[in-house]
Amino acid sequence: MRFAFIAAKKAEHRVTILCRCMRVTRSGFYAWGRRGLSARAQRDLVLRTKLRAFHAPVAIATGGPGCGRTCARTAKPSAKSACGA
Repeated sequence: MRFAFIAAKKAEHRVTILCRCMRVTRSGFYAWGRRGLSARAQRDLVLRTKLRAFHAPVAIATGGPGCGRTCARTAKPSAKSACGA
């Protein structure tokens, strides 16, 4: 998390100052930048992608707008409180 913050702010401030403020070493920051994702992060990314693909068809019909369309198709009154919003 610290390294990601430094990476995001390095265009605005010197890396040396950011590392000192975040209490990390510059070499640690640059080593982090060269490393790839950990094995766990790679597995999480694959799982997250599969879950999003699995839930994508459902996401269209859920929530306020989806519920409103569903209520309109079934000719039932559409109230936000009835849709859980």
